[in-house]
Amino acid sequence: MTDTYDLLDTQSGNAVVVALDHGLNMGSVDGFERPESTLRAVLAGDPDGVLVGPHFARRFADTLESSDVDVLLTADAALFSARPGARTGDDIWTPAFSTSFLRDFDPKGIKVALVFGRDDPRVFERNVAHVCELAEQLHGTGIPLVVEPVMWGRHVPDDRSTDPELVANASRLAWEYGADVLKIPYTGDRETFEPIVDASPVPVTILGGPSSGSTESMLETVSEAVAAGARGPIIGRSIWQTPDPERVVTALGAVVHRDADPADAWRDAADGV
Repeated sequence: MTDTYDLLDTQSGNAVVVALDHGLNMGSVDGFERPESTLRAVLAGDPDGVLVGPHFARRFADTLESSDVDVLLTADAALFSARPGARTGDDIWTPAFSTSFLRDFDPKGIKVALVFGRDDPRVFERNVAHVCELAEQLHGTGIPLVVEPVMWGRHVPDDRSTDPELVANASRLAWEYGADVLKIPYTGDRETFEPIVDASPVPVTILGGPSSGSTESMLETVSEAVAAGARGPIIGRSIWQTPDPERVVTALGAVVHRDADPADAWRDAADGV
């Protein structure tokens, strides 16, 4: 008998998860310099879950518990420089926390990146091995493994990071290595994204990446992805790098759970509907 997981236990079967694990990789990133303040602004919009590092969860346990939000944890660190807060094109990745330590928090999921396009095949080998080991260690625990297959390495040009062929192959590799849930790039349109979702035996969510500056565009993307079968977004900067994270999370909830029109959801969120 195989384990099957929804992302989180919600009435719609979908979920809005806000990624707040960027401090593990980027340090004091713009819009996230005051972590508890940002967390409270996000929680005010009533997301279904948040994705954080385990020590973030430990430091702000009271705030998280009072909100009754589900908590997912990030297991690794993927940096782009040995200089704190910088992006110099380096390729640094490592498992960061033991599975037993992560399980102590009773998370609703554990997330790890699977980075393609690396310069050093030995780093990629360690990355694959860690994904497989986590899958084995979590099997039977009831904690799903969320794998984020991404084309961050220099051998994949930026303009191909959402290429449907690459995303399809990366997604297949991720669940073959043990992913229970996928967190993947949106390919840009339903026509190319829907076959990837249909082919996956595990639930699919979409990642966010850098903030585009247009919340309305982001809501349209999420709406298209959900219509194609995705279970919702796991995104961060497009939420908390805006002037009003609460409004963005509220609008996402309407789109993801009630199939609301993105423009209507954005307007209604401003009116407190």
